[in-house]
Amino acid sequence: MEKLHLGVGRSDITPAVGGQLYGYRPDLFSESVEDRLNATAFCFMQGDLRALMISVTVCLINTELSNRIRGLLAETCGIPAENILLCATHTHSGPNTAGTYGWGDIDAEYCENILIPAILSAAGKAADSMVPVTVGVAEGESLVGINRRELNENNGVDLGQNPWGPMDRRMTVISFRDAEDKCIANMVHYGCHGTAAGANCEISRDWSGLMCDALERQSGAITAFFNGPEGDVGPRITNGSTTGRKTVDGKVLGDIRYVKELGMIAGRDAVRIWREIWDWRNVELRADSRKLFIPLKAKLGAAEAREKLKKYEGRTVNLGGQIRRHLEQVLQAHAAGVPDAEAYPVEQSVLGLGNLIFAGIPFETFSEIGLRLDRMVRGGRVLSLSNTNGSEGYYITEDAICRGGYEVNMFLYGRLQPFCDHADFALLSRSAEHIREVLEK
Repeated sequence: MEKLHLGVGRSDITPAVGGQLYGYRPDLFSESVEDRLNATAFCFMQGDLRALMISVTVCLINTELSNRIRGLLAETCGIPAENILLCATHTHSGPNTAGTYGWGDIDAEYCENILIPAILSAAGKAADSMVPVTVGVAEGESLVGINRRELNENNGVDLGQNPWGPMDRRMTVISFRDAEDKCIANMVHYGCHGTAAGANCEISRDWSGLMCDALERQSGAITAFFNGPEGDVGPRITNGSTTGRKTVDGKVLGDIRYVKELGMIAGRDAVRIWREIWDWRNVELRADSRKLFIPLKAKLGAAEAREKLKKYEGRTVNLGGQIRRHLEQVLQAHAAGVPDAEAYPVEQSVLGLGNLIFAGIPFETFSEIGLRLDRMVRGGRVLSLSNTNGSEGYYITEDAICRGGYEVNMFLYGRLQPFCDHADFALLSRSAEHIREVLEK
């Protein structure tokens, strides 16, 4: 087996103060910089195969923009776009690179002048600095996250803390050493929302940024976070919520102190796990991409959509705005005679380092999906990635539909035709087949 090569590059992507902070509401704007944002690129090469993984400390990157960036990366780095995984860390304290209706328009000026050039620069640095490496991996338990689908006294679901709900407690650290056994880079994989700051006014990478800083100080090497299935997992904050908050003059505001609190805990976990790596070896590089076709339900009937729309007339912000827009689109589709499709193609991008498989899709997946996928693929350790190569909403489990809640409504009203109720198993079975084929190559 030929030697695995790795190059790492980083660029600053911090926006100017005064821009929208994306993730809560469209009228929230930054007033200061708590910690600077970055894009970190990992360029892999083994023989003729080259692949690229990039961690970008923003909330989401919409699919159209992601595809465009991957195309530019392919042109400049000579790496096939299907071998590029562009991942958002999901901090809610960064610029609007998603443009989701109800959450504000995408910051086009920022994307053109800062984000895209910085990502290309980071990738270029990585491609120009490749050296032979060995890989070490360790995993351990971290309680940074907690299931956030809290059951209230009326048997409904609120965004809070549900200590008995599903979550993956495993934090995985992947570390790379050069020929002199010097650590040159680390990746940290864990699934959790970047909402510890809450609806604050500081630009921040949130808790995962401070975690990466801690491991960088300890290891002396660039460290980046790759978010796992975080759709139903939020930070385990001591205020009993999964968003930082404080009350000032009767107003509920965000509180950056919780970023520091949780970032310190996450940093200690990452350093502890990194120290447990004992086996370093050359591994086989794998990369593949495939469209997984997920069955769709028929779109809502015109009469039912028209009736539901009465409840959402005039709504423009967040979930209410998205539901109103969805219902209007359904009515427009009926008027235009648009036929129903049978399935929707979900792009799954896979990168393998030996039997360690990164599997990314452009959704906020529920934690149980990642746990089940890892168990279904024998002979490999699957690290599922959320918000990879695009952003297309939440991807939930079938049992969540009966209880409802924010994520379920986002799932049901996120596209003209909703996915089938068993979309989780449809994705799992197709994903597992794909990954098994990658491992067998």
